[in-house]
Amino acid sequence: MAKWSELPDDMIEYLTSFLPIQDYHRFSAVCRNWHMVAKQKRHSPAQQIPWLALGEMKDTKKRKFYNLSEDRHNYLDVPELCGTVLCGSSYGWLFTLDRKLNFRLVNPLTGVCYDLPRPPPYYEGHIEQEMYMDPEELQRCLVFKAILDYDPRTRSDFTALILYGELNAQAFWRAGSTVWTAITDLPYVPDDIAFYEGKFYIVQSPCVDNYSAIYTFEVGTHPKATKLELQVPCRGDPNYIVEDTVCDCTDTDCNCINKCTVNYLVDFGGKLHLVERFLEMSDHRLTTEFVLHELDLERNKYFTCQQINGHAMFLGASSPVVINPSCYHNCMKDAIYFTDFAHVFSESYGAEDLGIYDLIGKSITRYYPRDVIHHALAAPIWFTPNPW
Repeated sequence: MAKWSELPDDMIEYLTSFLPIQDYHRFSAVCRNWHMVAKQKRHSPAQQIPWLALGEMKDTKKRKFYNLSEDRHNYLDVPELCGTVLCGSSYGWLFTLDRKLNFRLVNPLTGVCYDLPRPPPYYEGHIEQEMYMDPEELQRCLVFKAILDYDPRTRSDFTALILYGELNAQAFWRAGSTVWTAITDLPYVPDDIAFYEGKFYIVQSPCVDNYSAIYTFEVGTHPKATKLELQVPCRGDPNYIVEDTVCDCTDTDCNCINKCTVNYLVDFGGKLHLVERFLEMSDHRLTTEFVLHELDLERNKYFTCQQINGHAMFLGASSPVVINPSCYHNCMKDAIYFTDFAHVFSESYGAEDLGIYDLIGKSITRYYPRDVIHHALAAPIWFTPNPW
């Protein structure tokens, strides 16, 4: 019987393609030969459950990450993350903003960092008004969300898109540019941004026109936005096809101010999906339900989904991640793992709305202790480790 340590290098390399990052490092520690093969990094680790990026430790300044699959914390010593707000995450990269509003794109596992231009002013066209804002509040609220179109490891011509400022205005930055380019013909107060089939998509909050309007645009010298004909009506509209299980009010004309809807755009199974997140706002802003709609962009129709084919979806301020839980421990099928997006309201709402929504049983369970207090600058965000 052949010794495991003497397996051919090409076979060992092939085995590494099935390992998540934590097992990849354990694999490299087995023997000298396996370590040398793993060090070459010819195969990326297998897709894995995202980590939950949390705050930094007061004594060591290390950033804390929660590894959901192993139910343990990992602590990373990354100077670029010290004192920063995490504004978004894509392909294993974190968007960071420090107190001086230095904006960066950081891979915390490799240390590779891109300096981005300073975000546009919080108040559109009035940078001097930022002088009257509390510096910590400005750092926390300036950038609502940031995403990438492509992984900078694989394409040097990548683009970043952000929602920023008082009204979640939109701007993009292309690698090599020195400024953010504002997009002026898109809606105010959008809920989410996504990249799908070579284009950016933006969804408007349903509170504006009682339906979720979706826009798409391509970056360039003169970016042109197009409003899709497809519209998903707001809950309460006669054309809304999902039974209302959130509001207990018996008044059919109820327009209760103590609930709201937040939209997400998710690329799943090669189709763009609109995910509605329903929240109640009392002492805290807490999620009560999720509803998914598959969007048919060619026929301008949408179809409500009761499940997601046994997959798990991770939503929050990061780019959404969808995985097959059958390959992992401690991961539910047909479930949505969500983080608290209310860091901009942290003084009044706290940062404790984290949970797992079971699409089949329509119930919510916890994956992280609710009594753990998060600093206003450390709202939890999903992060998929990428050591390459």
